[in-house]
Amino acid sequence: MDHLAESFLPIAVQAAGILMVAGLLRPLTRVVPGRFVASWWVAWVALASGLLCVFAAMHLPAGRGPLMVGYCLGEYLFAFLLWAGCREFATGKPLTAADWRLFLPAAAFALSAPFVLPTPQLLFPLHMFILGAYFALALAATANPTHCPSGPSTGLWLLRVALGGLTVLAWHYIPFSAYLAFHDATARVPFVEFLVMLEMLLETALAFGMVLVAADRMRAELEAKNRQLEAAANELASTARTDSLTGLLNRRAFDMLPAEVAGRPFAGSVAVIDLNDLKPLNDLRGHAAGDAALQVVARALRGHFRVTDPIFRIGGDEFVVVMPGCSEADLMERMARIDVALLATRLPGTDGPTDLRISWGVSSFDTGADLPTAVDRADAAMYRCKAVRKPNGSSREMVVGVVNRIAGK
Repeated sequence: MDHLAESFLPIAVQAAGILMVAGLLRPLTRVVPGRFVASWWVAWVALASGLLCVFAAMHLPAGRGPLMVGYCLGEYLFAFLLWAGCREFATGKPLTAADWRLFLPAAAFALSAPFVLPTPQLLFPLHMFILGAYFALALAATANPTHCPSGPSTGLWLLRVALGGLTVLAWHYIPFSAYLAFHDATARVPFVEFLVMLEMLLETALAFGMVLVAADRMRAELEAKNRQLEAAANELASTARTDSLTGLLNRRAFDMLPAEVAGRPFAGSVAVIDLNDLKPLNDLRGHAAGDAALQVVARALRGHFRVTDPIFRIGGDEFVVVMPGCSEADLMERMARIDVALLATRLPGTDGPTDLRISWGVSSFDTGADLPTAVDRADAAMYRCKAVRKPNGSSREMVVGVVNRIAGK
């Protein structure tokens, strides 16, 4: 390293800049998911420590050996943790205890080489080869970012460019240092300071890429959380408007409908439906049979209306269907067909088929504001129907007769 003895100012500036980068990354370790930012933060601290060791070695020849050990360990730890962070960012695989085996050869070299090799010129080529190998591994780790569903970002591309540049720069030092070691160890090389500045530029690009990558990951995490919150809010809103037993809209949704359609054209017909004899069914055959009967009616209603027609369960055995753009005659025909569909239904706890009987009434409306009045008219018609459909053993014949009359037979 004697040829760098006059470069102490750039090295000091480089160390100070690296410490600022570490200070910038430190707060991100608490907010960015994963540990890759923490690996990068420790890496920059290790690099700054190594540079401070080499800076001290320039001015303390007596302690050069131990200080060079600190320099090598700092740089190797920087490059190793840089690889670990890049791998976790790209693939989601965190650093494990087994991964440290990749660091052990470099650490063994750092502990022995400054004392075994007589001059820094002999140490430097091997040192830069190890660094370049770690940089190349870090670059390769970003080649297939499976943990980045949105694909490579600007920050990742900048990270790759910086890693590629550092790899080339590190391995470029090998023939250069070999020339100084074996040909002219006292030669003054004027572009060394330029190379130091180039290394600083690449490290700045690397740090900027890390910050962008961390910001992208944090933004992606926030967007994912926002989507989860939106989905949860939608689910809660849907749950608040949905009847848990039948899956139909509930009374709350029914009460909100006039306000939702206010101010826009909304005309059609409405049907009020009541499942007859639900209480006797519950008393005689159990609530499971009663619940099943309500679910059968709900399925029949869904099967005979459009997906855009809101269907509500507004009470224990009462339903409402709103059919925009539909005449009363059309709605009555649909209801009559539902009468037939409910014949011979099998329910839990019964020995044979059961004819479910419903009562219904229909009315039309011209606007959303007229809907409550139309529901009242349909409700009154439903009660008149209920008075006719008393359980007398002839419900099947009566239902078929209603259907035939509506169909004009």
